[in-house]
Amino acid sequence: MKNPFLTLFAILAAGLLAGCGSLDLTPEGNPSRVVSGTVELVGLAALPADAVVVVRVVDPTRATVPQPTTIMGQVTPKEPEMSQPPTVLGEQTIRNPGQAPVPYRIEYTATDEQLRRGLNIEARIAFGGRVQYSNQNSFAIVLANFSDPHPVLVNAVR
Repeated sequence: MKNPFLTLFAILAAGLLAGCGSLDLTPEGNPSRVVSGTVELVGLAALPADAVVVVRVVDPTRATVPQPTTIMGQVTPKEPEMSQPPTVLGEQTIRNPGQAPVPYRIEYTATDEQLRRGLNIEARIAFGGRVQYSNQNSFAIVLANFSDPHPVLVNAVR
């Protein structure tokens, strides 16, 4: 042990550089994206002439925002509140679509990080002055499937 400082420095350097092995150095993808697919209905093939189909790509992560509160002078986290709606990243409105299934194509902007967390596709069909069909299950767009076609099944609203 001729120089303990040199040994200590070498150990610290090795420890710091070891953490760099887990960094993701792949370049980000193009944030301009397109999703396509069909809106499929259960039990109804032809839609009335006043039907409107709305399909949206939404980022659900903005839906909950934790709000801090102060109790006896100390800031403590409060349960998340539904203070903001999901962010709409892209939307297509189709008037008088005719027969089901209804094809859709939405251009939207999303980073790779948003796709790692997951985005949702929402679909609604309105006619007669109110929403008649909507999807009740989430259809997720993630980094692994963002370029695949996404069929969305909608059910009658009760």
